[in-house]
Amino acid sequence: MVCASAAHDLAARGITVVALHPGWVRTDMGGDGATLAVADSAAALRRNLAGLTTADNGRFIDIDGTTLPW
Repeated sequence: MVCASAAHDLAARGITVVALHPGWVRTDMGGDGATLAVADSAAALRRNLAGLTTADNGRFIDIDGTTLPW
């Protein structure tokens, strides 16, 4: 809700707000069975961020760039 609210409040300033899902990452929390290495997750997140436009404002974006439902 914070993301959706911020997206609404900041849109008039031209600020795009999104939430990003990093995927299931091999970390202490994700565990050894996770599907993504930290470097791969970070690279995908950077690609998602680099491709953002104001049309993305308020989206919840999965690691593959698709929209996740709130």
